[in-house]
Amino acid sequence: MFNNVDIEKQLSRLRSKTRTGEEQLISETKRILTNDLFAEKKILEHLKQYNKSHEVIDESDVDEILIYTKKEIKQIAVFYRLKFLESKFYKPEIPYEAILKIKSLNEKHRKDIKLFKVLAPNESFLDKNFYFDSILFAKTNYENYFLIHRWGKQLKWNRKIKYWPLRNFETLALTVIAFTLIVTLGLPTQLITLDSKATYWSGYRAAAFFHLLIFNFGVTVFITFSFAKNFSSSVWNSEKDFG
Repeated sequence: MFNNVDIEKQLSRLRSKTRTGEEQLISETKRILTNDLFAEKKILEHLKQYNKSHEVIDESDVDEILIYTKKEIKQIAVFYRLKFLESKFYKPEIPYEAILKIKSLNEKHRKDIKLFKVLAPNESFLDKNFYFDSILFAKTNYENYFLIHRWGKQLKWNRKIKYWPLRNFETLALTVIAFTLIVTLGLPTQLITLDSKATYWSGYRAAAFFHLLIFNFGVTVFITFSFAKNFSSSVWNSEKDFG
């Protein structure tokens, strides 16, 4: 229960849980359309896209188990407050082993792969000494991402809980409501009203809840904007915002 988090395993589990027959059909349709785009008679029409195809991974050449969709990567990034950015924004040094894997892929498939992205904690894009769980991906010809290499210390087990309120507006609102409810239920009746006849469950407690809720929402909004704590769902792939 309290084991550290392995991001690669979390990605694999998410994929096995969420991929449906409908998504597989959409993916297959995309493959057919892409292959048709590069048919011999259409190469000249789409020469720019064809030239770029030599800079990405061909999914038919690699292990399907290591291929993830953008949607799957986004969900993990939002859950654990990670960033998914171009490798040039990653501050720590990328391991030499990852470089060797890229070189091997280039030689094996006669490619010149260029489109790399790293999935890592947002701290890794600010501090070169923050060496936690990071994954290097290369873009595929079907707009998915191929996992090349993983490195770094595993994330703390409580990271998912710690950043749950910052996933999106809904989770933040639920957190404020739950916190206010707990505080309200813990207040002695004497602190809520001077009415000596008031019982624990009364309109006074309900009024106290709504007053505290308004106050807590105000404080939360102030802190959120003052410290630029933007929602993970909006900054997971933004290089301009590291709050």
